[in-house]
Amino acid sequence: MTQYLFPDNWMTVPLSIGLLMSPWGGHSVFPNIYRDMRHPYKYRKAVNVTYIFTYLIDVGMACAGILMFGDGVKEEVTSNIFLTKGFPQGISVFIAICIAIIPLTKIPLNARPIVSTLEVLFGLDTRSLAMSSSIDGMSGLTRGALKITLRIVTIVIFVIIAIVFPSFDRIMTLLGSVACFSICIILPLAFHLKLFGKEISSGEKTMNWVLIVVSTIMAIISTVFACLPKEMIGA
Repeated sequence: MTQYLFPDNWMTVPLSIGLLMSPWGGHSVFPNIYRDMRHPYKYRKAVNVTYIFTYLIDVGMACAGILMFGDGVKEEVTSNIFLTKGFPQGISVFIAICIAIIPLTKIPLNARPIVSTLEVLFGLDTRSLAMSSSIDGMSGLTRGALKITLRIVTIVIFVIIAIVFPSFDRIMTLLGSVACFSICIILPLAFHLKLFGKEISSGEKTMNWVLIVVSTIMAIISTVFACLPKEMIGA
């Protein structure tokens, strides 16, 4: 397909900022992965390998999508395959199965930090379960049933949100601009300055502040453009 050295519509560039950040927003599951690892001392290596694979897969899919479909690429490349004639029927069936499997594995994993927080707030975490039922009159069986109900309700809410807001590109842009910039760059650097600001060199401190300011500006711009109507920016 036709390619451009520079964007054909510069108004859509801010949308790409959030999209490019969204694949790196898996930090919420890191504490759970670390605690569940058989060899926690291999955590750093595991993260490095994971990010290398993530980068290669994301870049590969992005290049394949733009080279195959150009400006006509959909929010998901898989949608183009479903709508484009000439692909073998078996590929479409295989992709549909893979798409159906992804929510079954990814949603519970991403929801785990939220579920853990809710369990603590409602007194349903493991430590509360181990306490005597005489404290609040609630049996362990009742707590277990409430934990299961809480997890199911949380995942159902995620599914409902996905159905009500089906615009995948806008959701991912908002996720990247609001959450990923904050969780992956701004807050970690701010905490680093707060904890080790007196120990690090002036050059490193300056670089941290530069990244915080630049990331904050990019996050705000991307968020604003993600909330604008597509007709206004020609997306």
